[in-house]
Amino acid sequence: MTDIPPVLPSMVPPAGAPAGGGLERLQPRTVAYWYVMDLIGAVILGGLLFGGHWFIRDHAEKWLWLANPVAITLGSIVLLQALVGPPLSFRFWRYGFAHDLLHMRYGILWREERIVPVRRMQHVDLMRGPIERLFGLATLVVHTAGNEGSAFRVPGLLPEQAQRLRDQILLARGDDVV
Repeated sequence: MTDIPPVLPSMVPPAGAPAGGGLERLQPRTVAYWYVMDLIGAVILGGLLFGGHWFIRDHAEKWLWLANPVAITLGSIVLLQALVGPPLSFRFWRYGFAHDLLHMRYGILWREERIVPVRRMQHVDLMRGPIERLFGLATLVVHTAGNEGSAFRVPGLLPEQAQRLRDQILLARGDDVV
């Protein structure tokens, strides 16, 4: 006999809801944004690897035999992740808000699904860094009660989408929305 967890009535999508439980995709331009962010990270890590290799060459010559393979392996892993990660992440990222629940599904190798009830939400922020603004994107950040995983992010939203989602959450909490 298999143990199937009960389905809460608030988690059942309403009749006529879109396939996939009403979950939405991120904006397609999120892939380009993630490529730029990964490229920046790769350049920084490449600089650290180069500096570490230079330091070992000049100050710890006995470890030079290990420096080249480690630098090449780490550089290859970062490059592979930077090339393959953004489109795969985009493919699996979904989010939605219905029945007082924020639902997020994401992950490439380890898939994660989070359902956050409104009653646990402390506050909701919109974040737009300089590169996000360049791509016309925003991130919704939801802070919850508790300490493990107390902040959840929904990236890759148009600013209007992020504001609308924030307002829906605030209305569901009973807060005034201006």
